[in-house]
Amino acid sequence: MSKFKIVGMIILIAFAMGILLVGDVVAGEKFKCRGFKYSTKAEQINVGDEKGHILMLFENTGIHSNMQGKTFCDGWLDWDSGVLDINPKTGISGNGYLTLTDKDGDKIYMKWDMKPAGPNEWTFFKGTGKFEEIRGKGTYSTVFTADPKLTYADWEGEVELPKR
Repeated sequence: MSKFKIVGMIILIAFAMGILLVGDVVAGEKFKCRGFKYSTKAEQINVGDEKGHILMLFENTGIHSNMQGKTFCDGWLDWDSGVLDINPKTGISGNGYLTLTDKDGDKIYMKWDMKPAGPNEWTFFKGTGKFEEIRGKGTYSTVFTADPKLTYADWEGEVELPKR
């Protein structure tokens, strides 16, 4: 394993060991998070119509940190899967699903869509435990690093948690 991959995994582990609090998010609160992701599976299929045009089915794992607002998503683990259409002439598009898990094991399920020219959008569509009936939506941007297996995404939006 290269030094870059080892450093990336150390960063993910360090975030996972941080404080994992849900915080005091209220209805309609805005937030910003950053998710660091490492590709655990990826399969490519050449489309054949143009050089470099591929479809990719992938699975990532990672961790999120809060960048603004309360502590929503800080230290939460994620599992992400999706399909990307990568075309050197038109850009990258795709869609998929992401599961966020907090320190208590409660989950939030998110659907995301990526467009070549943006905006890239996400929506919370389901939750478990304290996140049952969660609502939320927003936008995100993905940054591809020099290591094709390591990416990060900045995402922001608004969340509404059920009243308890």
